[in-house]
Amino acid sequence: NNNEENKIPNFPKTKSLNNRYFSYFISELYHKEIMEAIQSYYKGEGITPKGYGPYEDPDNEMASIYFGNDFSDKYSYMLKISLLPTTDDSKVLGRDTLYFAVEPGRQFKKNLPKDYPPIKLIKYEHKELSKK
Repeated sequence: NNNEENKIPNFPKTKSLNNRYFSYFISELYHKEIMEAIQSYYKGEGITPKGYGPYEDPDNEMASIYFGNDFSDKYSYMLKISLLPTTDDSKVLGRDTLYFAVEPGRQFKKNLPKDYPPIKLIKYEHKELSKK
C-alpha cells in the first residue's frame, strides 16, 4: 500500500505491564489476520512462516492502538503490531510491523460487504535483524 495515500499516525509509547498483557490479548484476538498477513508477505520469497513471537524492544511495545485516523469513516482505530515471524525450525525471519485499521463492531457480523471487513491490513514493514 502507498504510504502517501495511507498516512500512518505516530502511535503512543507506553512501558507498562498492563500494555504487555494488552499486547498478548491483541495478538491472540487477531491471530488469524496476523498470520494471513505474515504468510502473504513471505509467500513471494518461498518461505512459509508458522508462527511469531513478541518483539521485545525497550523503546516500542508489541501492540499499540491509535484512535482517530484517515480511515475513521469506516474504522474506529488503527492497530500497530510488532512481531518476530518464525519458521517451523524456529528461525526468526526479521522484525515485522503490521498496521491494521479495525472496526470491532463488525467482528462477529456475517455477510459484510467486501469493502467493510472488521480488520484491514494497511501497511506491512519488514526489517532484517542485525547479526551479532
